[in-house]
Amino acid sequence: MRYPRSLALLNLTSRISLSDLDHAIRTRQADKAWTLFNTLSKRGDIIPLTICCSLYALLVFAKSTLCRSTMAATRQRQMDQLLDYVQQYHQYTAELFLPSVRHIEIPLRKEIARLIRFEEPEEAWITFFRAHKEGKERLSRNLCIKLIILMLKSKTLTQDQLNHRVRIIALHGSGKIDNQDRNTSASDIVRIAHICHQYQRRKRKAAHHLIDEFIAGIPKKKEKNRADALDELIWIILLNKDLSKAQYVFDTVREKYAEKITVNETVYIKLMNAYQKQQNSFQALKLFEQFLEGDHQPSLKGFNAILHTLAFQKESDRAAFVFSAMLKLNIKPDAATYTEMIRAYSRSTDQSKCIFFYNKMLQNQLTPNVYTYSALMDASAWRHDIQSVLRWFQIMLLNKIEPNEIIISLVLRSFSQQTNKNIPQVLHWIVQEASMAGIKPDAVLYTTLLKIQSERSGLESALKIHKEMIAHSIESNAYTYTTLIDACGDYNAPETAQEIFELMKKSNRHPPNTATYTALINAWARKSHLEQANTLILEFLMACKSDKTGRFWIDDRIHQRITWCTFC
Repeated sequence: MRYPRSLALLNLTSRISLSDLDHAIRTRQADKAWTLFNTLSKRGDIIPLTICCSLYALLVFAKSTLCRSTMAATRQRQMDQLLDYVQQYHQYTAELFLPSVRHIEIPLRKEIARLIRFEEPEEAWITFFRAHKEGKERLSRNLCIKLIILMLKSKTLTQDQLNHRVRIIALHGSGKIDNQDRNTSASDIVRIAHICHQYQRRKRKAAHHLIDEFIAGIPKKKEKNRADALDELIWIILLNKDLSKAQYVFDTVREKYAEKITVNETVYIKLMNAYQKQQNSFQALKLFEQFLEGDHQPSLKGFNAILHTLAFQKESDRAAFVFSAMLKLNIKPDAATYTEMIRAYSRSTDQSKCIFFYNKMLQNQLTPNVYTYSALMDASAWRHDIQSVLRWFQIMLLNKIEPNEIIISLVLRSFSQQTNKNIPQVLHWIVQEASMAGIKPDAVLYTTLLKIQSERSGLESALKIHKEMIAHSIESNAYTYTTLIDACGDYNAPETAQEIFELMKKSNRHPPNTATYTALINAWARKSHLEQANTLILEFLMACKSDKTGRFWIDDRIHQRITWCTFC
């Protein structure tokens, strides 16, 4: 493999220009704009004063929407550095420069969202009510619900004041926001806000009681409003990560009120997507079958949802059958359809089908997007064909499509399969290039690098990458910690793995899931500590039994480990 040529393609910083910085500012991508400013200025480019003015305005805007003091302090440092740059390269003092800055007006939705995060009910109400009377901007229903919850939390309002505010906010969010939206009544918005409030207070039983009352009231509504009311209810339950209750509501309606309530296709799609996030393809497919049993014809969104599930399972034959059914029903595929077909064939022996569906997209004048190219690169990476990975990367750049962290992760994975001794340094350079080009490294990207470094250079290298991740203020997720636990198991360090696991258990944001338990059980079992492994299995099974979050599932890996430990 010719590394110099390959790495030249990945030299992303050489491709950036002032137009990229200008675009990032206009699209209000503050982090990316600041990164590009730094990269260009360090490269020796002089940033025009007009762009400096626009960037300063964007940084002020970004700072004003923050609620974390640490991030606000970071924004202030960036603003100060920009003032220093303007004085050094344009000989403008702050007194001369600042009057030239045209500040960005904060949209109502962002201002209210900020006040909700800060828990400022009075200021949020005044801001909302003034804009509501003037008819300036329509808030999303979700934001109206959050605003109602903020009012419910207030300890200074009388009952009459609370009722008045809740009624006004609910009326504002009622009806349809756009043609694709659900038609939701003000009274239903109030009920849903109370349900969400109970979820936030972690009073799940109280939330379930309100949900049951809501279901019982749906058949009493006007027939045309029933389906949308159910749709809204399912949506809010899923937002609160209570899939088991959402399934209960769905089953109850189908069993008790089938003749009175029509279930929208979007309900099936939402539930299918929720199960797919838990990697429960069986339940997702079952829902699609139930939809078909009602003699309903799926829409494009419905077909894409089932193709997404089949693509995840790499069921290329079944995906092809569904795709053919779409065409027979004269449903025109879109870019998402073709991308799912590429994903479905990405593990097939006949990967020419991936090219076939890509060409079909082009023939139908559909524009491949970053997800399409990630599917094509993933198929090539699986075949260990790094040249094809880089070719798709080049085609993507030629088509003016910016790579994201998923694309960079695929490039890292492809390079990691090479035997060159300098690969760890190459991988680190690729991440740095991506970062300087404005591709913000996230937990997924760093976890990919962490996993590769662990496999190539050992546990110490993996822990070093994790420290670097923390230094860049990138929050680890459950997958990151699970990868670290896996690495500890690979290098006979189950005690370190257990320490990481205990920290996860104390975390509200990233508690352990099935994959985490599997990794830790493996770590102890590899060192023949079967007592610890069996204790973890019992703990896992008990957690599964009481779980309402969807974090736990039984897959082949955990099932094999449970079976193996049981017979040891």
